Amino acid sequence: MLVVGGGSVAQAKLRALEPTDCRLRAVALAFSPAFLKALEAFDAERHERSFRPEDLDGVHLVISATNDPAANALIAAQARERGLWVNAVDDAASCDALFPSILRRGPFVAAVSTEGAFAGLSRVVREALEDLVPDATIPEFEALVQLRRQLRTSLPDPAVRAERLRSLLRQVRQEALPAEAAR
Repeated sequence: MLVVGGGSVAQAKLRALEPTDCRLRAVALAFSPAFLKALEAFDAERHERSFRPEDLDGVHLVISATNDPAANALIAAQARERGLWVNAVDDAASCDALFPSILRRGPFVAAVSTEGAFAGLSRVVREALEDLVPDATIPEFEALVQLRRQLRTSLPDPAVRAERLRSLLRQVRQEALPAEAAR
């Protein structure tokens, strides 16, 4: 994977990629300290210079996250000529791959996207979900997943098991409603 850019937008892309454990090549004229810190989570090579066409060699996905729209368009065009997938920041029409704003709470994952039309809106909605689903819910979610596993064994009939799980989820929802109403 290639990331062109070393600022806050490129850093946000790194956060989205962190769970993938991908190999990364980063190219930028300058890298922010926060970007470099985020880059530590990856098997990465770093080049502090301008983008070169050979930077596309051996990659499958290109993230063009510079603060120069003309440079992003050029990088996207060159990548596309090679048949590579592209995520061009602030240019949804040039994107083959989009990055939703993701909330992870143990086994619960929610992804919010505007299909590249307004990334900030996706982020605001994800932040609202963070308030609705705090980190404290992780043990509860993990317990529900474990209970479902147990029910697969103890209730072999799929219809009976589905009804029991629906009943359980209705109860979870009802217990969550008073907390929401108190806000």
